[in-house]
Amino acid sequence: MNPIILNRDFQHPADGWYMIEPKGEHPNTRRGIIQVIDDQACQEIVNRFNAEADKPGFPGLLIDHEHFKHYANQETRAYGWLMRLQNRADGIYGQVKWTATGRAAVDGGDYRFFSTEYDPADVVVLNRGQKPERGRPLKLDGLSLTNDPNNKGSQPITNRQEDFRRDAAADGTNNQRKTMKSVATKLGLSADASEEAVLAEVTKIMNRATEAETKVTGLSTRVTTLETHNNTLLGEQIDADLATHGVKDEKIINRVRPFLVGMKNREERVTFLTEVLGAKAEDTAAATTAAATTRQVLNRADAKAPAAKGGDAQANEREKTQKITNRAQELKGAAPSRSWDSCWNQAVTENSK
Repeated sequence: MNPIILNRDFQHPADGWYMIEPKGEHPNTRRGIIQVIDDQACQEIVNRFNAEADKPGFPGLLIDHEHFKHYANQETRAYGWLMRLQNRADGIYGQVKWTATGRAAVDGGDYRFFSTEYDPADVVVLNRGQKPERGRPLKLDGLSLTNDPNNKGSQPITNRQEDFRRDAAADGTNNQRKTMKSVATKLGLSADASEEAVLAEVTKIMNRATEAETKVTGLSTRVTTLETHNNTLLGEQIDADLATHGVKDEKIINRVRPFLVGMKNREERVTFLTEVLGAKAEDTAAATTAAATTRQVLNRADAKAPAAKGGDAQANEREKTQKITNRAQELKGAAPSRSWDSCWNQAVTENSK
């Protein structure tokens, strides 16, 4: 039976079965192998394929053209789907579901031959070590339409798996070259720059990035060190100012220190200490009383302080001063941008009511 898909009038076989693979020994010069399609090969190929076809949801084996599915830069449109195989005396036949594209191609005579594909892993070498090798395929791995089969004449079969791999590798190399050209121009080099030149430029960029990262890390460390040093100096300066103004009570120091730290400069801190705690005194209690008295008569310079009544009067003054200080701290905490004088004056006013 003629293995060509169509006759001269481009008519399909009357029974709907197309010759897929004729029996015989078919040299494949490109692979350097003789393909043995004997009874055993036909039986194995048909049985394996139909076992898959019997599974639920079997979609069929893709039939493309010119084996394009093996090329990344080609389309993989289906020309048909191989649904079942049959072992006959002269070879393997198959049932095909043609797509609209495939139907038009074979009806019009655009394609007239099938080209089978076998993976080397599915081929048993019958005379290993001898040349040429003879291999028996056991499984059909692909099917394509072509007008230029590897074996000319009435046995239009081809086994070009190794060629596909080589072509795919070449295609990958071409894509790699295109990518290298894009990378080269992106780096400011000529499109034809060598790989060594591209790598050298990339290395420069990586080195600059590392240097920049090192500088940023060093700068961050220096900033942290300066901040720590500045905080240390600020703490020492505040301690010295508190000592200068006679503040020795740890409770008062702990309450006043946060306000002093938050002030923008030393001048403001000194003003605060002078106005709140008064002149330098021998002990904290006296300094606190003096500060309270100064604040209380700020606008009544000629007024006389209430007569002291022993220890109770002094304790009362300290308590009063503490209340004013606490209230001023509350006002300052609620409005940090507000001046201490304003907070203190309001606290004094509230306390005098």
